[in-house]
Amino acid sequence: MKIPFISQIVRFVGIDLGSSQVRIWTDRSGFAIDEPALIAFDAKTKRILAVGSEAAEMRGRVSKNVVVEQPIQDGKIYDLETTRALLRVFLQKVLSSTNLISPVYMCSVPAKSSEADLQAVTRLMYNLGAREVYTISSPLAASIGADVPIADASGCFILHLGADVVEGAVISLGSMVHYESTHYAGNFLSKRLQYLMKKEFALDISLQTAEEMKRRVVSAYGLKERKMLVTGKSAHDGSPKEISVTAADVAPELLKLLEKYEKVLRQLLSTIPPELTVDVIDKGLLLAGGLANIDGVSQYFVEKMGIPVSVVDNPEQVVIKGTSIALEHLDLFKESLGYQS
Repeated sequence: MKIPFISQIVRFVGIDLGSSQVRIWTDRSGFAIDEPALIAFDAKTKRILAVGSEAAEMRGRVSKNVVVEQPIQDGKIYDLETTRALLRVFLQKVLSSTNLISPVYMCSVPAKSSEADLQAVTRLMYNLGAREVYTISSPLAASIGADVPIADASGCFILHLGADVVEGAVISLGSMVHYESTHYAGNFLSKRLQYLMKKEFALDISLQTAEEMKRRVVSAYGLKERKMLVTGKSAHDGSPKEISVTAADVAPELLKLLEKYEKVLRQLLSTIPPELTVDVIDKGLLLAGGLANIDGVSQYFVEKMGIPVSVVDNPEQVVIKGTSIALEHLDLFKESLGYQS
């Protein structure tokens, strides 16, 4: 048997198991997978037809015999068997069949995960071939990925704007002092945009079009110069229809969400010790996650909270980056207050 070079052996695997995206890092290939958390299969035979980006392209474009599922919802494993099948395909792309040892896995999870949720993730990782399994909360991973010196006694104030869960947290001495969360997240905004387009413009649009609107036209301050031609079908007769939408048309939906997040942050600040309150107000708020990229979001919190606000570099990938750093310094992570055996 041919023995692989030591550089080819994967010892550590980090997974950001998000509701909308799955991101995988290995110590051999770095950030190897960043694809939609979707799987397509034949409804009759249950044969897997596609995963990730290829499955996303099938949505609404194939026969009813092809089912496209999102097995991770609300930050939880909604369908264990489908999630296992999805991850197995992704992992086959990054793990060599000749790997001599089983890797150590670390998976990010929402801060609000119950013990049952954590056990489900742990069992899944072992079933996929892990030698050891660790979990890390998404806000803590995001803080590490943002290069915050979380082992310091002074606090870090972060808001992770995920697809299905938004979590605000205060990090100190390598652990979460407290957190608050809401399910009114990125996917909820997409569905609200679909509803708005139908109600105000009699236009039925796909979820993919709503996602594109978030990237291109949604703004917290309704800047009229931000425009987009939105294509769908008439809600009246089903005929093709295209209209021009400005940021002013859709800003109210975003502002409703930002008001909820402001309440989350204020509730969080009301629960932490005064010493940490001074720290976090002095350092300011860090924004991570996909919604942090939307125009005007950071400015909104500056004006409403009266504190400095910064968007972390690559906000959508900061959790998997933090997970990889925690794996590379696993001994230090296990010694931190954030580690729970």
